Amino acid sequence: MHFIANQTDGEMGLICIYAIALVVILAVLYAALFIYQKFYASKRRRQHPCRYCGHMVNVVSDCCHTQVYEGFPRATCSKCGKQTKMMCSICRRGI
Repeated sequence: MHFIANQTDGEMGLICIYAIALVVILAVLYAALFIYQKFYASKRRRQHPCRYCGHMVNVVSDCCHTQVYEGFPRATCSKCGKQTKMMCSICRRGI
């Protein structure tokens, strides 16, 4: 192995321990942010701009006119649980 001048095996081991500790801390931080986004931040109501009335509005479901849970493929109605389209809560047109 090629060592930088004045480095011993003990110092290289200490550097490896620090690097492993840094990677573990970053992995735990990433997992914590993922869990926060998955379970807490995704449940908050987000506002969307309406193309028709021009306001920032909360969206409602097309079927029951209740709050929607926004997922990746489509929004899900909070009342009946079906996949639905999102509508403006003011003018009742599609977002």
